[in-house]
Amino acid sequence: MITDTQPQRPDIFALPNVHNIEVNPSKLEDIPVRVCRFVWVLAKEYPLWTFKVVGWRTFKVFKDGEELGQIGEEWYGSKQAITVRNDRIAQQNERKNAYHTQDIEKAVLRVKKMFKPMTLLERMNKARTDANAVLLRQYRGANRNTQVLRNQMDQSLMEYAYAHMGQYMMWLKDKQDLTMLGVIESHEKSKVDMQTIEEAQKAFDDKHKHALIVLADGKYIVKVLDNVQLYDDTTLPHDLRGKLGMLKLVEAEQMVTGIGCRVSDEIFVVLHESNAETK
Repeated sequence: MITDTQPQRPDIFALPNVHNIEVNPSKLEDIPVRVCRFVWVLAKEYPLWTFKVVGWRTFKVFKDGEELGQIGEEWYGSKQAITVRNDRIAQQNERKNAYHTQDIEKAVLRVKKMFKPMTLLERMNKARTDANAVLLRQYRGANRNTQVLRNQMDQSLMEYAYAHMGQYMMWLKDKQDLTMLGVIESHEKSKVDMQTIEEAQKAFDDKHKHALIVLADGKYIVKVLDNVQLYDDTTLPHDLRGKLGMLKLVEAEQMVTGIGCRVSDEIFVVLHESNAETK
């Protein structure tokens, strides 16, 4: 009980069962007076309990090596409140995991009621929770490690397969893996398509290596270098006419290796070496 004879700021560390294990000694004087008075009352009444300061507002309470809970002060709402916390309190309060009050005597009563050694059922429930946490942590760690090693193996296997593609394809044929054989065939075709696109892109970036042709009203507007000319079917330069004819056979946004690209129904990019105006 709080009495008038209790020191306003009791020297809690003068008591044999109150210890500092984590806080810089220079910070001990910052422990709130209310927390000191709270600890003083409990430490005097329960001399077999051990109080260890773990933060300038928090103490852990032990009995025979078993942690009974934590006491101290923390923000609650708009002001600092005395705090009493342990698993038993947390299980009874779904929305908050601690008891808060402005009254030291109420906090002392809550400690007396809730700070007791765990029952057999509580101990088994805690053991189950701890075991589950450890197993889950171990599983996640092992899974991460397995994935890292698997990624390293996959990289090595890919390098081997690329270096020995003939053997790899024979192995696929032996196991009749038609799906993967189809994937490899599509991949090779995709590489050719990519090379074609790169070739057209580089040519388009170099005005000396392409001609831009726009079909309009049966005529051909042709830009080569900085020169724009208008042609018809009879006057269109022969080298452009042949490539344009091939591009007309494909759909819009399609490439033809060594020829160029049909951008749309009316626009064509033709690969074309130009050092002078097209004649």
